[in-house]
Amino acid sequence: MRTKIDNDSHLLKEISKQLIARLKETGVEEDIIFDIHVGFEEALRNAMIHGNQNDPSKKVTVGYDLTDKSVTISVEDEGKGFDPEMLPDPTRQENLLKESGRGVYMMKHLMDDVTYENGGRKVVMVKHFDRKHR
Repeated sequence: MRTKIDNDSHLLKEISKQLIARLKETGVEEDIIFDIHVGFEEALRNAMIHGNQNDPSKKVTVGYDLTDKSVTISVEDEGKGFDPEMLPDPTRQENLLKESGRGVYMMKHLMDDVTYENGGRKVVMVKHFDRKHR
């Protein structure tokens, strides 16, 4: 599945519900669905708010490929991009109250693989359904 959606936070929950419903249909375990749900919504929120700067004229492209062993999710905004390596480590004492970097940190820990493409405008996340990959 691949679709472009308006940069509207009200659509975030609806597109997330569609993915979660597909995961449930295929029998993915609830705790794995939870990880995917949180990671996916965080990626969408980051694309809309940080990438597209809440600009309603911009779109977010969302895609996912679901197999019996894993799901690969991509979220791409139309913003200027960023370097994820430049984000502060949100677990360091001096960064605990900063809002920057927490979502990316969560995505990295909830998903099995997180990579950035297109100058940071696109995030690709993979979650394996086999526990050995955690």
